[in-house]
Amino acid sequence: MASKKPKAKIAAKLPKVTYVYSKKAEPYQRTLHRLWNKGLIVDNRNDAESAMKTIGYYRLLIYMRHFQSKQAPWNFLPRTKFSFIVAVYNFDREIRLVTLNAIEKLEVALRTAIINPLAELHTPHWYLDTSHFDDEVKHHGVMGKIIQGAGVKKGLALTHYFDRYHAPVLPPIWLVCEKLTFGALSRLFEALKIDRRKIVARYIWSYPEHLLVSWFHSLAHLRNICAHQDRLWNNPITAFSPETHRMYSAEFANPTSFYSRAVVVQLLLRELGLDSWWRDSLLALFASCTHVDPRTHLGFPVSWDSRPVWA
Repeated sequence: MASKKPKAKIAAKLPKVTYVYSKKAEPYQRTLHRLWNKGLIVDNRNDAESAMKTIGYYRLLIYMRHFQSKQAPWNFLPRTKFSFIVAVYNFDREIRLVTLNAIEKLEVALRTAIINPLAELHTPHWYLDTSHFDDEVKHHGVMGKIIQGAGVKKGLALTHYFDRYHAPVLPPIWLVCEKLTFGALSRLFEALKIDRRKIVARYIWSYPEHLLVSWFHSLAHLRNICAHQDRLWNNPITAFSPETHRMYSAEFANPTSFYSRAVVVQLLLRELGLDSWWRDSLLALFASCTHVDPRTHLGFPVSWDSRPVWA
């Protein structure tokens, strides 16, 4: 009779070590002096104090790390000036703003593509009909967002509808879509039956509907990053990676990069006639800050603007 193998002993789980947070807040002038002691050159005292007062040390800290040694006590690299840190912060702010500007144009285009062709083919209230959607669950999800946006009287147009009409219970598609966020619009688009999605897609774009579903989700997430002042500079984007376009597969090699999403914006804006505006805006931004490396910090390949997707 074979002998039983002895059971392996299960290692006792060590208790999690926690600490008491003991750091204290300090006046921004004292913080600036502490940074000076770490080797930071304060090239303009008034500007530096203004930045510490209005932007804040904690928000600037992540940009400082780029100019500091990788080991404690985190001294600054030789000849680092406070203005370098603010320059990178301002670059990050500007690239968020230009990205928001680009995504706004695509949001308006998607809203119009959802409104016009389906309203013309069916009725201005087609969205109330479950038959236009993949299933009832998705339709209920869409309706929840629509009721949340349009169920409360906001603005003259909605107020006029609810005051004047008693049926249908909700306004036409062009009114409710104006109250939906980009994220909600992208989910409405995804929830449609595939033949309806194709109609919406073909209204403006020539890309397959499944690509557009992925791309609009990705850009809605990118828009939220920009709107909430999160970083684009030197910050991988791990959620909602855009699906790869087979013709431009090399451009999607790094799905966590800002570059892959910038390519999506470029491809979508191309069919709005705005692709050169987007490319030139990025080129101007990169030229404005010598402390930013588009390849390292944003995932842009060398000579990116000469690649076919940007032509």
